[in-house]
Amino acid sequence: MVYGLLGWVYVAVYAAARPDELSQPIAALVPLRRDTFGALAFAASAVAATVLRGATGRLWAAGPEPARGWPRAILQTVAGYGVLVWIYLCANSLTHPWTLSQRLTHFASWPTEGSTAVAGFAASAIAFFLLRSAAPARPDGGGEGGGDG
Repeated sequence: MVYGLLGWVYVAVYAAARPDELSQPIAALVPLRRDTFGALAFAASAVAATVLRGATGRLWAAGPEPARGWPRAILQTVAGYGVLVWIYLCANSLTHPWTLSQRLTHFASWPTEGSTAVAGFAASAIAFFLLRSAAPARPDGGGEGGGDG
């Protein structure tokens, strides 16, 4: 999960600084486009995060016993990764705003960067709302009980 996210962050920072060079290979030894590598790394990280949360209830080994379950794991992944996509596209809109109306990836002609930013923000907000509204109350009257989410 972490290494996939780091790979995506590398490509995201590169995209914000040099958007015209994303179709270049990631390295001379690896004939894979930078943007393809970033998309695959993001997907691998999101899947790993969902599986970790669904199977163990947490992303890290330490901490009290968290709530488990696949619906919760999927919502947590959507909440976290949706806001990451939104932050990335916000940075892009500052560094090269002309790309907001262009397609997000070379894989398909739709969605655009702008519509993906809106969808990522909305999906994240809805997932977070659903997580918070379904969270069990703590016995002391506080918010959600233990866990790292």
